[in-house]
Amino acid sequence: MMLRSAVMSLGLASAVLLAAAAHAQQPADNRAKDEAAIRQADEAWVKAAQTKQIPAWLAYYTDDVLFMPPNDKTAKTKDDITKYLGQMMILPGLKVTWQPVKIEAARSGDIAYDHGTYELTFEDPNGNPITDKGKYLEIWKKQADGSWKCSADMWNSDLPN
Repeated sequence: MMLRSAVMSLGLASAVLLAAAAHAQQPADNRAKDEAAIRQADEAWVKAAQTKQIPAWLAYYTDDVLFMPPNDKTAKTKDDITKYLGQMMILPGLKVTWQPVKIEAARSGDIAYDHGTYELTFEDPNGNPITDKGKYLEIWKKQADGSWKCSADMWNSDLPN
């Protein structure tokens, strides 16, 4: 009986120690702070896009970004993205904006996703506005300096084909 009691006590003590160790290894829950930082970066990115300056737009992407525009090839380099954005920026009357619907950061604090809606307007050759509305999905990664950058960007239209 005494041996059984000692084994149970040892087992309980081991379980408590393991639970305490597991709890101590979990990172602090900074998800709300990370989500706010991404929202702030995303708002600044929209403003940068309004300048129609490609370097300002590109500054929000990681060096290894995966850029997946609709109805086009995946761009895997910033040079390819520059070409795509350059073609978009020359559209007359171009206005582009987006707004997050949900931002969710991982508890690990190193990755997050953002999905939301966008609106893009430009003028046809006769000066008539053409508007596209749709949704997007972005994956964000925390950088070594603590900032957040987009590492994957894709979007598509809500308009019928």
